Amino acid sequence: MVSANQLDAITPSNHRLRCRDCGTVAAHSDWRCSACLGLLRLEWTKPTPGQRVDPTRSGVWHYRPLLPSVEPSAIVSLGEGATPLVWIDRWARAHAIERVGVKLEYVSPTGSFKDRGTTMLLSVARSLGLAKVVEDSSGNAGASVAAYAARAGLSATIYVPSSAPAAKRAQIARVGATIVPVDGPRSAVTEAALTDVDRTGAYYAGHNANPYFAAGMASFAYELIETFGAQLPRHLIVPTGGGSLVVGCFDGFLRWFGDSDEARRRCPRIHAVQSAGCAPLVAAFGRGLDHAPPIERRPTIAGGIEVERPPRDREILAAIRATGGSAVAVDDEEIRRERRLLAQSEGIDVEPTTAAAFAGLAQLVRDGVIRSDEVTLVVATGAGWKDPG
Repeated sequence: MVSANQLDAITPSNHRLRCRDCGTVAAHSDWRCSACLGLLRLEWTKPTPGQRVDPTRSGVWHYRPLLPSVEPSAIVSLGEGATPLVWIDRWARAHAIERVGVKLEYVSPTGSFKDRGTTMLLSVARSLGLAKVVEDSSGNAGASVAAYAARAGLSATIYVPSSAPAAKRAQIARVGATIVPVDGPRSAVTEAALTDVDRTGAYYAGHNANPYFAAGMASFAYELIETFGAQLPRHLIVPTGGGSLVVGCFDGFLRWFGDSDEARRRCPRIHAVQSAGCAPLVAAFGRGLDHAPPIERRPTIAGGIEVERPPRDREILAAIRATGGSAVAVDDEEIRRERRLLAQSEGIDVEPTTAAAFAGLAQLVRDGVIRSDEVTLVVATGAGWKDPG
């Protein structure tokens, strides 16, 4: 195992990692603060570059100048990013909405949006000379980390809930990762993974906590800016559990536009959708809290957003509020109904977690939070084949 000093010597130099709680600057190889065990935030040490794209690359790495810098030889990619955007007029008409777009993130290499974060995280792990990564996931992030670890030639152990969909567990196993099912709530899966990390010294690739994962998600914002220019959609609907997409996307808008009140006004209003069975962010938002309170979890078909204690709750809630967004919960019956309608009216087959976002949009329009004449974009995060339901 190389030392922290050796790791920093070969680590990207356009950023540092700082503890969000105590302010301690961490080694690039850390995923949490060694002083207080708080989570780390990525802090840029150089201004936003004038050249914001790499014309020699496509997808996520097209925006290499805006990402934590990694030597080109260390980049681990499967062609992620540059996902299609389609307009769903029939579905929109069924809900009396004028204009709804869908970003088809589920056409990513492993079938979910998680590949945006994984390409960044595994590229950093490779640049650090690491040999093993450990992840905990309800399925999609685990499948993504397992695939990219195989691509990078790294060993991967993925901890999953025993209830994780069989298709996702099989996907993880096929690419050679060690898969460890864990009984109990989602939090028990994280605890088991962290025990492994503490015991073996492996690198924690936990997508809800590792700062590099959210950094890769910023590419989603960059694609929207290049697609829409100054006329960004008014609303962005995101199925939200751990919130890496909300956090990374918001950070991406600020990195592109600049961290200012004007930049925040230019961002789409970000709306987080959760399952009524597990909605800690909705509870926090409704009560004006900065942290998600303890909740009573109930079973839900939307396992991908079943996160009782989101590690980055503070950042998620801050992004929602800064953009004038909201947080809304939908029940399983609404999720099933919108999944079926989306597939039959538009030919778009998504997993239940993704369908929750469409149910959330329908509810936000009914409640008058979103006007029917405002352009809205929904993130289709995961493919239907991954969780037949």
